[in-house]
Amino acid sequence: MKVEKVNFQTYNSAPKLRVTRGIQPNHNYQAKPNFTGGIPQADLVKDIQKLMPSSIKMINKFADSMGEISNIFINAAGTGLVAPIFIKYNPLSKTDEDTRTYSAWRQPISAVLAIATQASMVAPFNNMLNNMSNSGYLDEFYNKTNFQDEAYIKKMIKKTEKNLTSEQLEKRVAQEKAKQFQEFMDNLRNKNSILIKQHNAPTKKMDDELFKQLQIETINDMIKKDKDKLQTLDTKSEKRLIRSEYLRLQNDKAKDVLTDINTNLKNYTTLSEYKNFLNNKIKSLKAENADKELITMVQEVLDRAKDVKATDEAATALMTEMKNKVSKMLTHVNTYSNTLSDVDVAKHVEASVKNRKTALNTSIEYLTEIINDIKSESGTTVHNIEKKIAEKLKLTNIEEDCSLKSLFSEKVYNKYKSNIEGSLKGYKQFTGLVISLAVLPITCCLLNWVYPIFMDAVFPNLSNKKHDNEASALVAKAPKKDEV
Repeated sequence: MKVEKVNFQTYNSAPKLRVTRGIQPNHNYQAKPNFTGGIPQADLVKDIQKLMPSSIKMINKFADSMGEISNIFINAAGTGLVAPIFIKYNPLSKTDEDTRTYSAWRQPISAVLAIATQASMVAPFNNMLNNMSNSGYLDEFYNKTNFQDEAYIKKMIKKTEKNLTSEQLEKRVAQEKAKQFQEFMDNLRNKNSILIKQHNAPTKKMDDELFKQLQIETINDMIKKDKDKLQTLDTKSEKRLIRSEYLRLQNDKAKDVLTDINTNLKNYTTLSEYKNFLNNKIKSLKAENADKELITMVQEVLDRAKDVKATDEAATALMTEMKNKVSKMLTHVNTYSNTLSDVDVAKHVEASVKNRKTALNTSIEYLTEIINDIKSESGTTVHNIEKKIAEKLKLTNIEEDCSLKSLFSEKVYNKYKSNIEGSLKGYKQFTGLVISLAVLPITCCLLNWVYPIFMDAVFPNLSNKKHDNEASALVAKAPKKDEV
């Protein structure tokens, strides 16, 4: 499937395909469409996700975070809720209805026992692994001592400071998390290393080659992000045209709404307050039947906080990013306050896209050079990398967003944390599977013992008929009198 790219030279006479008030299709347009641009995958995925109902979004979110316990619950739900229906109403079965009903009830009992035995074993084991990871007992690939879980930090503080109030405890937890983060960043920038704490053992320095590999992986992720932005740039240029044309035609309304958001966000201190305010703002705009483009702008600010908990250490940075997003939108509003025609809009967007493309290409090229520096015999340090990036930004005067404008040490921190958490998640899933298989024979024995007792107590009529059927079958198989 292809889409037409916007030709900026002929935008004034080109078909304006979408959607804001004041932008109407030009039916006199005769130029041949240019089908050279495919829909970038990232944009397509985002558009599809917006169309998903909330129930499907919840299932996707659950699948992304799924571990062995989640698998147990899903299998149990299928066994206990879905399988009985097919057993009870199986048109191919030659057994009588009571026998099918008796067999169908075995499934939910089996599901309950699976949760009671398997999940009850896996959950404590996962908690034990979490504690071992946070305390430095596990190997360095699963070691979370540089970013311990909030629950673990809280538990440790309670042991040493027993008389804290809830508010004092929360403050101490936040201080400890900030301290761990700062120590990690200081080691990166000043010692060019990652120090890993171990349980009842000296602190260990990450292997130099592994540290180099971590930096290269981090830069490769940054390059990929820039390349993805380049890939979507042509499609986004169309969206920019629509957004810019809306800001030209509805400038006062956009300025009022964004100014109100900008003022109110300064009064809030938590990410949840930001999210609640923006959600309410979107609801009020929909109630007013506001332009879809304006609602989309507010939604873009809200999306910056998507799937992030207020307790996450990145919450403060995200709130800053959301405020910067609003400020940037207000700058765009002011840019188009005196723009008189859609031709002027097209020229401005063309220049903006060109600058963005230049910034992304510059970022990719320079990050590639940094990889070569890391791989060289002499190598380089995180401090020198950040210093060189700062000098490059000053020299090139890049204003558009690109990976060069992000703090490299923080990117290394996020990559390291992601790697550790991914490794630990895989370890939990593997050990959970082993435990589930080991407990399975016990579950089966319990089922064979509990099920007849349950049926005799709860459904005696079905149970008696089942026993009668079995007795009748035995009688039918017995040798007849004349055969003796």
